[in-house]
Amino acid sequence: MSYVLYWISGSPHAWRVMLAMEMKGVDYVSHRLDPSKGEHKTPEFLSLNPRGKVPVLKDGDTVIYESIAIMAYLESQHPTPSLFGTTAKQTAHIWQRIGELENYAREPLYSVTRPLYQGHAVEQADAIKQSALESHDELLQVEDMLSGSNFLAGNALSAADIVYMPVVQGFLRAVKREDAASLDLGFDDFKASYPNVASWLGRMEALPGYDRAYPPHWRE
Repeated sequence: MSYVLYWISGSPHAWRVMLAMEMKGVDYVSHRLDPSKGEHKTPEFLSLNPRGKVPVLKDGDTVIYESIAIMAYLESQHPTPSLFGTTAKQTAHIWQRIGELENYAREPLYSVTRPLYQGHAVEQADAIKQSALESHDELLQVEDMLSGSNFLAGNALSAADIVYMPVVQGFLRAVKREDAASLDLGFDDFKASYPNVASWLGRMEALPGYDRAYPPHWRE
């Protein structure tokens, strides 16, 4: 079995899949795309994903896009270690968490991250500040999720953690930008405000394979 993964450095969705593959010990051929050259918009890539988005996984003649769909596919192909639970109750709880994180906790953070990365801190300051307030509310929800467990769906790593971690890491990188400082978004002392989330991130960063999946251009 030979997987080919198409990805872009810094894409939280690609990061999810790469970390899931690392956790499962899955070998794959890495095909990193350069968005500055439009490599995700070429006819060749659009034939794999007409939306021109990453990640895309090829497994022989099978082509899958959408990060969580890829993770579910990998779970079926490589059930050990499980990321989606081994009992009906565990699986339901993990998918419930994924639903909460995707439907409620992700977008406020993205609404801060996107304009900051795009250099719009000044002209979109009011919208960013409003999204930051919503982000605080959602991070408090996640803080509560972690109040009695090491991970988002219990004391074992699951797909829920892998889905949400890249979103938070990208958010924290954005709010540390120089142009974000003038907006006073309230995330300067993240560890004090969200100790459970900060501890959870530390556990995620300590996972085997975390460094290999980490966006390489963030190190540059």
